[in-house]
Amino acid sequence: MNELSLHDETYGAIELPPPRQAISIRTAVASDLGFIDALQREHSRMVGWFPRQQLEGNIRKGQVLIAESRADEPRPSGSGLGAGCGDRVPLPYSRGSLDASPLGYCISSDRYFKRDDCGVIYQLNVSPGHQRGLIGASLIKAVFERAPYGCKLFCCWCAQDLEANYFWESLGFVPLAFRTGARRSGAKKEPRIHIFWQRRVREGDAETPYWYPSETSGGAVRENRIALPIPPGTHWSDAKPAVLPGVEEMVSALPAGEVAKRKRPARGVKGKAAAKPRSVSRGGLWFAPVLSAEEIKAKKAAEAAQKKARKAEQARTRRCNDPKLVAAARELRDRYIEQINEGRMLPPGACGKYEVSRALEAAPSALKSERVVVGRFDGGARSAGRLLDAA
Repeated sequence: MNELSLHDETYGAIELPPPRQAISIRTAVASDLGFIDALQREHSRMVGWFPRQQLEGNIRKGQVLIAESRADEPRPSGSGLGAGCGDRVPLPYSRGSLDASPLGYCISSDRYFKRDDCGVIYQLNVSPGHQRGLIGASLIKAVFERAPYGCKLFCCWCAQDLEANYFWESLGFVPLAFRTGARRSGAKKEPRIHIFWQRRVREGDAETPYWYPSETSGGAVRENRIALPIPPGTHWSDAKPAVLPGVEEMVSALPAGEVAKRKRPARGVKGKAAAKPRSVSRGGLWFAPVLSAEEIKAKKAAEAAQKKARKAEQARTRRCNDPKLVAAARELRDRYIEQINEGRMLPPGACGKYEVSRALEAAPSALKSERVVVGRFDGGARSAGRLLDAA
């Protein structure tokens, strides 16, 4: 990627064009839960997974936006929405007119790490067949427009191996930091890297300082993870080192020049060969022995004990990072952000392809106070002054 083309003064983002399909965006309701849950399960490797109870809480708080096809749009022939658009989402998940069906959703919050000036996007999901139609970009723009006045930044975490990173880059999000996700992911069982993207929300804002957390906790991995800045001159797609609690102990325990290999555990009891089934073969047919009631009861008890032992073995204690490493990461974050905010080191991707900033309305020229009755208590009227625009 040519860095000069990104930071040239003549380069500017274009206004977000309308989606290729007529859509409307609204706040999700309880009846949309089935659509959201089904779509996140289909794309769980890309967007993660929220429990059903957590989704219900996000919907109650109004943190979920739904993009659906316009009810006044002419319905095309066939079961889909057009050539190559895939099947419709089942209609019971839609609200309002039967001609409108949900196409995607976005889960966000206007507060991140207890900061009122920074929001976060948890999930952005578009149904297969409707992607690359600017539906996701329209959802992000709607999130910006609905954000409160004091929210000036929005951020998200995205796995490094996903093409969605190019989407965030096209919207003007800046890659600031990275962290290690799962310890083992994919067929190669290698650590997965997450990229931290952030963007200024307001149009023409060049003063709001960037920020990212030096350490995150919780999440699906249930471990504290240190976030490190992306080195200058390094693209977000380049490989990053894995930093997790206990990694240094694992590396030091390995012999020099050797790679630890995971061996598949033998079936049966640990340390013993798997027991052969008690059966007799006659002409290719297997005759299982008849078990008595006591044997069946003992077999179920043994299976329950083995299942409980496996759960206890899989349960992991939550590890914490070395306090010295956490302090060093915080110091590195502060120095790195200071250089970026002073304009000495602009990260790549600071100029996006599409402009989705929130345009603020002009400030009122004059204000006036109007006395309005706001309530009654014990028969007495209470009045309060309200500031209204002169217009």
